[in-house]
Amino acid sequence: MTDVGHEAATAATHRQTQIEYVVLCDSAQTTQEGKLYVLGGGWSHIFRVVPPAGAPVAAPPTQFAIAASFLIDWLDANRPIGIRVTVEHQDEQAPLYEAKAQLTAGRPPIAAPGDPLRALIALPVLMNFPAAGSYCVRAQMDGAPADEVVRFQVGDAMMAMIPGQ
Repeated sequence: MTDVGHEAATAATHRQTQIEYVVLCDSAQTTQEGKLYVLGGGWSHIFRVVPPAGAPVAAPPTQFAIAASFLIDWLDANRPIGIRVTVEHQDEQAPLYEAKAQLTAGRPPIAAPGDPLRALIALPVLMNFPAAGSYCVRAQMDGAPADEVVRFQVGDAMMAMIPGQ
């Protein structure tokens, strides 16, 4: 095999398209400059507020965010790449929350040829967890070697009620 052929074969087997990280946080946002702002990030336990038994009110949804970084190989630039992020109960197959999108990373003029390109997302989530227990966030990306899974626990916090209501 020639050096050029060997380099092409090596590049094909060492693609850098992958999910770099997924972080659970209280709030997150991205900027046009490619920055990720995270508030209250890196937790593994969250509480859902539940009303007392027999209360005439429903439980409010739980609010949090999912921040993620996707690395896109130089050779995968300028084409759409599908991503999917779900929140799942660890005992069930169907997701409780799902976001799908396509990322297209362009090659900026200041990028060094061959370097991976980073795409950041911040997903605000507002959902009702059906019960306390074990859950996970699963991020998937076309061309990535594996899903990224972050596990977390949901506990119950009793809703404060005004007496006489």
